[in-house]
Amino acid sequence: MNWRAFYSTPAGLVLGVLLAALAPEGAPWVGWIGAIFLSLLKVLILPLIMVSVYAALAGGADLPRLGTRTLAFYLATSAFAAAAGTLIGFLFARGVEPDLLELGPTGAETNALGEGFSLARLIHNLVPTNLFASLADGNILHVVVIAIFAALAARGLAPRQRQSLTAGAVAVNALLMRMLSALLALAPVGIAALVYASLAGMDWASILMLRPFVWAVVIAALAHAGVFLPTLLYLGSGRQPWRFAGQVRAPLMTALATASSAATYPVSKQALEKNAGLSPRTTSFTLPLGATLNMDGSALYQSILLIFIAQLAGAEVALWQALMIVLLTMASSAGTAGIPGGGIAMMAFMLDLLGLPQTYLAIYLVVDRFFDYPVTALNVWGDLVVAALVDAGPAPQRSGT
Repeated sequence: MNWRAFYSTPAGLVLGVLLAALAPEGAPWVGWIGAIFLSLLKVLILPLIMVSVYAALAGGADLPRLGTRTLAFYLATSAFAAAAGTLIGFLFARGVEPDLLELGPTGAETNALGEGFSLARLIHNLVPTNLFASLADGNILHVVVIAIFAALAARGLAPRQRQSLTAGAVAVNALLMRMLSALLALAPVGIAALVYASLAGMDWASILMLRPFVWAVVIAALAHAGVFLPTLLYLGSGRQPWRFAGQVRAPLMTALATASSAATYPVSKQALEKNAGLSPRTTSFTLPLGATLNMDGSALYQSILLIFIAQLAGAEVALWQALMIVLLTMASSAGTAGIPGGGIAMMAFMLDLLGLPQTYLAIYLVVDRFFDYPVTALNVWGDLVVAALVDAGPAPQRSGT
């Protein structure tokens, strides 16, 4: 028997679930292991994104081709997720009694409402004003913008200067990927500890009170992740979906364990390049954007939650109204990208737009801790599929040196 098969990311995930079910009281003793693993992953994120995006674009990647295909696929997948979530939400919310939950005011509502969508906030969060502040805050979107700007500027340098900078970026990228490989050797242990600590502290009673909502999210997620995205992958790239899923199982399990698209980025990049054979230029451009802008799972989940909140409040919401609000949330996602609590801000904005009491933010706070993990995994699955679709397109044009 090959015992190495038991030391794997899926095995760590299963072990964490079993420990949380059988011995939840022991979670505080091992939670620090998962916290250290997650922190080390996050340390690699921003420098890896900066050098990989720079190396990809300064080295001759065709930015118009990559940008157009990437944004088009992200928009299409997110729009389908929002539509599916809205339709399924309407079907399952009909049996929910209004005022099923007694809700009090939540401390997050005042601040969250003030942070809703605005054009000024969108511009502020899209355009960086201080490189070091963006790095300190962990703002991935700012880092991507800075890296793209630097890469485009480097194309105007003398060939020897540009080649020196690109070679340096490639070398740093190789070093960071080597550090990642060493860290991922400990992934089964870190993921087991993360899952154990997360599930042991769940408020399962509150979640089970909203069983129709849970079923709606599960069915919509399975339809999107198991039908729509695999079909799109097969038609757009010719890849076998289940084989591709096996090649990228490590980032999917990491996303499920960490609930962080950003922390999963280095794992996704390594899996796509080494296991699935994608071009580093493609992964370096599509994945950072996906970690901040692609919201397949979030669009699906928040659209369902919006419908259920309206039902609980006894409000009538037309299908076109809900769909327009979700699409508006997708379009304004950059306004809260990289901001802690950004999901709360957007949910407060949608509630205000519908005229629903802000006290219903409490429902979001109750269920978000549980659904944040599978929703993140769905977001990452969408990123991975789009990367494969973009990579399968016409060969990029290379600039002369």
